[in-house]
Amino acid sequence: MNYEFLIDAWQINEQGQGTQVNPAELDNYDGVWMHCNRSSAEFEQWLGNEGFSEAIVKSLLATDTRPRFQQIDEESFFLILRGVNLNSGKQPDDMLTIRLLYTPNRLISCNLQRSRAIQSVISDFKNGQGPKSIEMLIVAILTQVNLKIESVLEPIEEFIDAQDVESYDVNQVNEINAMHKKLLRLNRFLKPQTHALTALSKIEMPVFEQHLVGLANQLDNLQRIVDTIDFDIAQIDVINSRIVQIHNEVINRNTYLLSIIAGIFLPLGFLTGLFGINIGGMPGVENSDAFYWFCGILTGIGVFEVVLFRRLKFL
Repeated sequence: MNYEFLIDAWQINEQGQGTQVNPAELDNYDGVWMHCNRSSAEFEQWLGNEGFSEAIVKSLLATDTRPRFQQIDEESFFLILRGVNLNSGKQPDDMLTIRLLYTPNRLISCNLQRSRAIQSVISDFKNGQGPKSIEMLIVAILTQVNLKIESVLEPIEEFIDAQDVESYDVNQVNEINAMHKKLLRLNRFLKPQTHALTALSKIEMPVFEQHLVGLANQLDNLQRIVDTIDFDIAQIDVINSRIVQIHNEVINRNTYLLSIIAGIFLPLGFLTGLFGINIGGMPGVENSDAFYWFCGILTGIGVFEVVLFRRLKFL
């Protein structure tokens, strides 16, 4: 059998010191974790050869999936998770998929892109500090997935806390909107992930009895993450409302000032228009000082209006 789809394989022991397994010797080991490349055609063929139903294989390898848990029988299940994408050139909210297929004494995981959560668990094995069973391995993967999500949320929370200011420029507004989109994309997958972990934490398998507390803890951590995201989204909504309010206040203030200016010049414009009529009978036509008298009257009216508006507290 061609095992080119296999990225890594570890046999798990009770000391947490995993042993890398030669693909050709996989059938000789119990307690094996196989991490595979989901895009490989050989992987799909191998799953079929291992006796998994076509429905399970299709569900496991589907392109666009949401987090879900499905128990296959009394001894096996598959779990689809979403984790933040910390690969170079990628956005964290462009979440990658981690798929876990659990069978007695074996865990099969697969994904398309490199997962930092999976790599962290592999590093623990290399350092002799890995999980001591397949069931603990699942808890460890869930722990790493949650930790990586929290690492992405921390700078977002710091950014939101720093937005308690009196004014916002265009760059700030654009960045706030970008953070808002990131949080919404995270929430899109993490909320259904809580339902998947809820189902997993209620699994009725004897081998998981001593690990139910660990599963419940990771469910609680994920729920806390989702609550934090909801709170951050609500904070951004408040900030956006404040931005709109500040923007409206500026518009209203400018409109008010323009209205005052128009009110001051309205009678002055009327008088200058009236005295601009070139017909006989206009007062002052024969007086060479009439223009200066008229300018003085306009100035007096303007000053009177400004004083009046100030007393009325319009200015």
